[in-house]
Amino acid sequence: MSLITRAEAARALGVSAEAVYAAVKTGRLSVVSGANGRPMVNSETMREEWARNTQTKIGVGPKAAGDGGVKKPLRSREERMGERVTKTREAIPDYDESRARTEHLKAELLELDRQQKEGQLVRVEDVEREWLEVITMARTKLLGIPTKAKQRLPDLDTDAIGVLDDIVREALEDLANSDE
Repeated sequence: MSLITRAEAARALGVSAEAVYAAVKTGRLSVVSGANGRPMVNSETMREEWARNTQTKIGVGPKAAGDGGVKKPLRSREERMGERVTKTREAIPDYDESRARTEHLKAELLELDRQQKEGQLVRVEDVEREWLEVITMARTKLLGIPTKAKQRLPDLDTDAIGVLDDIVREALEDLANSDE
């Protein structure tokens, strides 16, 4: 049995030292204690262990703990990256499309700003405030009808003024309760 260091095993396998250290740590590659007590790899069995227990781009992966010993075919890095790109493209448009959308929205905002400055657009709050003033003034004028009628027709009796007041209030309530 010829023993070599983990770094030498990495060079012989054509992988990084970190990959060999990880394989040793997870039990995919066995080590024995060398003469000086350092962990050493058996150079005669390391290639077989590595091929059997380590995933590669082509072939099958190691036995997983809960998969009942079934080996699963591996996908290449390009296939996995292709999946990510495909999923990403479905959710996020490409750069040119995103840039076009952004530029279009900026142009729309600038157009709205221009129209507002030219007086073609008004703020919703301004319209609501103006309408509230108009409605309040109309309500006040309508509620004043019975009083004006009494001033203009002095011989109008109190019952007639009460009836006019009731009619005006009913009309205002109908307007307030209508859906339109």
